Amino acid sequence: MSTFMLVITCIYVLLFARPTFGQTCLPNSNFTLTSQQIQAAKLSPAEAKLFEAALNLERSSYADGFVHDDAFYDVPTSFDPANPPPPGTILKVEALTNTTLYTIPPSLTMSRFLYTSETLNGTSIPASAYILWPYTPRKFAGLTCGTNSTGSTTFPVVGLAHGTSGQTPECACSHIRNLCDEFHEPFALALSGYAVVAPDYAGLGVSGVPSPYFVLPAQANDLIHAVQAAQSHFPSLSKEFVIMGQSQGGGVAWSYAQRQAERPVPGYLGTVAASPFTDIFGSIAADIQSENNARVVGIAQGLNTVLESFQLSDWITDLGIERLRLIQQVGACTTSATSIGGSAVQILKYGWNYTSSARWYQNVADNGRKPFGGPMLVLQGDIDGNAYAPVTFAAVNATCAMFPRNSLHYIQYTNISHVPVLYSSQHVWMDWIRDRFAGVKVPEGCVKEVLYPATGFANGAGQNWGIQLVV
Repeated sequence: MSTFMLVITCIYVLLFARPTFGQTCLPNSNFTLTSQQIQAAKLSPAEAKLFEAALNLERSSYADGFVHDDAFYDVPTSFDPANPPPPGTILKVEALTNTTLYTIPPSLTMSRFLYTSETLNGTSIPASAYILWPYTPRKFAGLTCGTNSTGSTTFPVVGLAHGTSGQTPECACSHIRNLCDEFHEPFALALSGYAVVAPDYAGLGVSGVPSPYFVLPAQANDLIHAVQAAQSHFPSLSKEFVIMGQSQGGGVAWSYAQRQAERPVPGYLGTVAASPFTDIFGSIAADIQSENNARVVGIAQGLNTVLESFQLSDWITDLGIERLRLIQQVGACTTSATSIGGSAVQILKYGWNYTSSARWYQNVADNGRKPFGGPMLVLQGDIDGNAYAPVTFAAVNATCAMFPRNSLHYIQYTNISHVPVLYSSQHVWMDWIRDRFAGVKVPEGCVKEVLYPATGFANGAGQNWGIQLVV
């Protein structure tokens, strides 16, 4: 939900300001709700108008129309759900994606591919991902590629877990012009010479597959199987890899580090978890109500795919269920979904977080207090309204106490919020990733730091700009 306030600002410009030539907020979609949709979801006139504007703005960010019109996302007919290939299998490759449809930096190139991932319960399912390629790779001695040889054409791999984009197929980052996280992570990494392998997460992109949103171990499966599938098809990708993510992606990255402790994958060098979700309900309780509603509804819509006994009505009111139906019907993503989940209406049932399904979910999805494959770098802003800093710090402290010999480096940035922590710490995580590929050893144990702006001032509240095509 990191771009919500930025996009809402853009929406208000659209609704109430007179547009000028070149205005980047101008959408190219003209969707309007039907009276039946408005009545079923019990939307006020203001809510309906805001939802329409938010959805149109989301649709204006699509790279090439709707996902169901993009043949790339069609699973090959040879795929048999009853007898699927093992996780990490390539199903389809678009080796050279048309980057003129995207807003990626000049010199970078892109590939997209379908592959098989793995559900929480171990079922092999189709999913989509992209690779962002640098013009030339950053060079490290001793990297091995698909042919087990060394050489200057080996691209060091960063497996990137994206932040929340939504729960419908239209919310796939490979389908969005700026790849969702633009200069926060993928652009910066690729411009620095790394090949970025980024899954969309199951249920986003490929239709007909459920999205178990915020079931972080499931997204950790998506992440590692995307990396392994890419490595199997593109022999110039290094066998060595670093994992990184922010927000939901930070939670996925931490979850992957825990997976690595149980199911080690050769080539793993370490994890960067920025603004990570640890005690998920703890962070939800500290957030604003509209964010709470959207996140909990997002979790609920896919929870029955991993917990068969779960019913939407266990957590969500009838009104909330109707609004979820609208979100799914029109393919809404994070911004438009959040716009109709405000505090003026009751979306969540009282006591939803005390149900047996909530306890089950916490046990499965929460990070921290579990073994992890290090080293791990954790980055946190102290005014983060989404991944609440005291919650993250508590998870770090507990994990360090339980596993004192594991390598965990925690850095907290003063007066920095959710996404800006990636900017305030960019040189730190870039150097950290470089050192992992360079073979620099990390000492055992936990290190905890609190940093302050060297100038005495921090521009850390949020990002007030976005990226759009000029024409």
